[in-house]
Amino acid sequence: MEAAEENVSRSLAPVVAKLQDAIGMENVKTSKMERLLYSHDLAPLPSVVQVAFKNIPDVVVRPHSTEDVVKIVKIAAEEKIPITPRGASTWGLGGSTPIFGGILIDTSGGMNKILNIDVENLCVKAQAGCTWKQVYDACLEKGLLLGGYPSSFPSATLGGWISVNGVGIGSMKYGTSGDLVRNMEVVMPNGTLVETGFDLIVDNETGYNLNRLIVGAEGTLAQICTVTFKLEPAPEIMKSLTYSFPSLKEAGKPLMEICRSRVRPLHIGFSDQNHFDLLRKAGKHTLPEGSNVLNIQLEGDKEIVAWEEKKIEEIMAKHGGKRLPDDVASHEWDERCYEYRCREIGIGSIPGEAVLPLNKFGECVDECYKILGDLKMTGAIIGSMVDRNTVMFMPYYLSNFDEMQNMTGFGFNARFANYSMTIGGRPLGFGAFFASNLDGIRGTGAKYIRDIKKLVDPQDIMNPGKLTGTTLRYGIKIPPILFQVGMKAMATVRAALPSESPDIEAKQEAYAQERANAERDGRHKSH
Repeated sequence: MEAAEENVSRSLAPVVAKLQDAIGMENVKTSKMERLLYSHDLAPLPSVVQVAFKNIPDVVVRPHSTEDVVKIVKIAAEEKIPITPRGASTWGLGGSTPIFGGILIDTSGGMNKILNIDVENLCVKAQAGCTWKQVYDACLEKGLLLGGYPSSFPSATLGGWISVNGVGIGSMKYGTSGDLVRNMEVVMPNGTLVETGFDLIVDNETGYNLNRLIVGAEGTLAQICTVTFKLEPAPEIMKSLTYSFPSLKEAGKPLMEICRSRVRPLHIGFSDQNHFDLLRKAGKHTLPEGSNVLNIQLEGDKEIVAWEEKKIEEIMAKHGGKRLPDDVASHEWDERCYEYRCREIGIGSIPGEAVLPLNKFGECVDECYKILGDLKMTGAIIGSMVDRNTVMFMPYYLSNFDEMQNMTGFGFNARFANYSMTIGGRPLGFGAFFASNLDGIRGTGAKYIRDIKKLVDPQDIMNPGKLTGTTLRYGIKIPPILFQVGMKAMATVRAALPSESPDIEAKQEAYAQERANAERDGRHKSH
């Protein structure tokens, strides 16, 4: 206890003691090194960011049950200490990192049990810290299908993806994360335990839908503890198809025709040739140069899948899509969870995410390349269909997180977000970094979103400084207009900087040499 107290301020020592009494000393972490691990998410940031955000928590707790969470939140409410909910933190907008320090609740360490798979009633109940793959695999063993999951499903947790109202694999056929939820157990900011729906039936009751209130709230209204999902009977077969095009833009017309037919794929994803070039430079087995592909996954009864495959073949033949061998298609399906392996080049990558109408597909491809060119950045385009008229673009760019000037790369995100809104789309997610976008996206509705936050969380302790507006560590709020000016300034500075390509290519060469040396050393040892 004495060693632990050396790493936490004296003012918080009584709070730490209360937490230890409530959930056990072994589940309360205060060492500086351990707290530092929770100071970033998928996108590490320069240490100078700590000037704006107190992104290192004061204490990390790892509950094992809903009852543990109730105790933690009640202590936080009594002491008026901010709470940051966190799963595996596979998102990249600062939504699961603190702004004001405080208590970080890590559900991935202890709240990761599947509580019940109900074969008769087609549902599964699991703790929020379970990974999607864990639940998906367990249900499949029982002959049941969890219809949707994030592409990061080997590591992403249930609570995290629900909190961002995620879209991903299976969304086109079975809906987004919120469409899968039957019920949740959540702990409100005052420590009250609430069930948001019903385990066995759809919540079409009159009154405000509490499931939908919590889904997409980015952890600002409640701590999710358990989730109950509806399930589907497992498919008889699954079939992977991959088609190549001379350019990604040319995939737009057949994609539109598929989505206007009666064919109903589980998933359609796309990747451009830049993506495969970067994977190749990272030493990955991937498609040949010049590949721009649509990856289509079918599932269901054999006869239905065979009919869908035939229809897709006809559409692709009409639009010049070249079908690649089945083993290539299977490989692409197996790789669906690893979009950002280019990070292994030795630098980082940052994605931009936006959803937009499908008829703007080709235009959006051109705009992504234009922004990358204007800002002299190295990047690629990947994405997927969300429903028959909604396509998600996830262009990404390479960035060196060790250099402050690479923060200017966020200018790409700003330009891409603004562009998406001009064509009837919108960027995805707010977190800490893009919370000032709320007014631009929701318009007059933003006021009511903030009013709900104030009503539910009057002390503003549940993931404060996120979604409803950008707030710095000292309580300084950044007005939307100032945020936009800042983002435009970043884009201007990025465009004025020298091209980053030489630096990136040098890192790629160094990484390739490092791999070659490692392989050579391995061969010598084996001899």
